[in-house]
Amino acid sequence: MRGDALRVSDMLEAIERIRAFVSGGRATFFADPKTREAVTLQVLKLGEAANGISPAFRRSHDRVPWRRLVDLRDEIVHVYFRIDLDDLWEFVIKDVDGLERDLRHLVPRGG
Repeated sequence: MRGDALRVSDMLEAIERIRAFVSGGRATFFADPKTREAVTLQVLKLGEAANGISPAFRRSHDRVPWRRLVDLRDEIVHVYFRIDLDDLWEFVIKDVDGLERDLRHLVPRGG
């Protein structure tokens, strides 16, 4: 079983990958199905890792939008046929930096 620290590390890795995938900008994201699929998978991983975080850890680190991440994951898994790409792009552009900042505070330096 993966512990909370490993799940947070998984989330940070997903964020790094998202950044790499969207480095071509908005036009590439919307024009390239591979880029969209890659970003979608990483957002799915963010939500899956967030879903596995223990309730106590979530409560003690309530700045992280755990519920929102799990909801995004659920939407991708259960409503995959109508993922709103504009919403996904907005999440990546507006929320990923803050999420990373919040998560970095949860892992030991160098870890």
